[in-house]
Amino acid sequence: MTKNEKDILNLFKFCKKLIKKKSDIPMLVPLFEEIDDLENSHIIISNLFANKDYKKHLTNFNNTQEIMLGYSDSNKDGGIVTSQWSVYKSQIALFSTGKKHNIDVSFFHGRGGTISRGGGPTYNSILSQPNGTIKNKLRYTEQGEVISDKYSTTSLASENLKLGLFAFFKANKTKNREIKYENTFLDELSKLSSKKYRSLIEDKNLIYYFESVTPVNLLSVLNIGSRPSKRSKISSVKNYRAIPWVFGWAQTRQTITGWYGSGTALDELINKFGIKQVRKIYNSSSFFQNLLSSIEMTLAKTDLNISRFYAENLVEKEMSYLYDNIVEESLKVESAIKRITLSKELLDSNKILKNTLAIRDTYLDPLSLIQVFLLQKLQENELTDYEKTSLLLSVNGLAAGLRNTG
Repeated sequence: MTKNEKDILNLFKFCKKLIKKKSDIPMLVPLFEEIDDLENSHIIISNLFANKDYKKHLTNFNNTQEIMLGYSDSNKDGGIVTSQWSVYKSQIALFSTGKKHNIDVSFFHGRGGTISRGGGPTYNSILSQPNGTIKNKLRYTEQGEVISDKYSTTSLASENLKLGLFAFFKANKTKNREIKYENTFLDELSKLSSKKYRSLIEDKNLIYYFESVTPVNLLSVLNIGSRPSKRSKISSVKNYRAIPWVFGWAQTRQTITGWYGSGTALDELINKFGIKQVRKIYNSSSFFQNLLSSIEMTLAKTDLNISRFYAENLVEKEMSYLYDNIVEESLKVESAIKRITLSKELLDSNKILKNTLAIRDTYLDPLSLIQVFLLQKLQENELTDYEKTSLLLSVNGLAAGLRNTG
């Protein structure tokens, strides 16, 4: 990840020494992912463009600069609202910085498979980007876990590519329009949501809760991910990589990475701005619509009955307050979404997905119950080799059924 302009300039110097012909030096793409880096990205890029040698290098690419934006670490650090809003604002600032230096900036979105890591419907994602920021070019990653869903047949691949292209052209034709209170509202939503989210992940008992209630410690023996689950052997939220962090919560049907904190924040702002003003912002802001849709979709995959079974059987009673906090926040999120969208139930506007999830749950629920039983035996060191294999199969089965591995 890029922390300052020296990260790119040092690489540029290295390339100049290694590659004889300067025009053969490739485009160097900065990556901004953590919240602080996203907030400072325009300053870093401005300093980078101020370097004469580097700016001359960009003439080989018609004075263009590609910048990669990540979602995973910012989500783990500050929650989904702050992650999405930080990426959104950074694009506006970076695009403006490029204009000042006569450089056309384009963005490469490092999207994961799950909503918590920037995933979700491509069409909605493209249309929710800041106006004017994708007129040059747009790139985004498709994680391996979603390839079969989107590109496994010619018709599927064609349809998804058409949707992406249509969204790109439509976004380029959309005119800028200011929405009263939108930025103020979303800034406050981000701050309040992050504060609530941080209060959970900074709880000294959360890491124990996470490792007890989820099968995250089994990832080392599964073929999931290309890197270790943790950056070091010490157990802490900070040391966990984004994929196992999202994966663990999803397995227990407590998908907090996709909504925690947003309920408290929305509740407070509905009281402050009034529900009519919040609905007005929602109806006018493609970003807010996509954000709320993503949160709703993830919340719909949360199952309080199943997750309670995990919490009651795998965690000491002294830690039950953490689960109570998760339940309380999930109810706040659901209530706020229903009030804003005027819906009676989650996913009322997407009946197909709603029915799909309901059917899927009939197969997933038994797997979850089996997993809890086997995790209990694992905690008590009473797991046979056969049962260990069964436990690993339950992890794989749930990952396949939930259609995400983090």
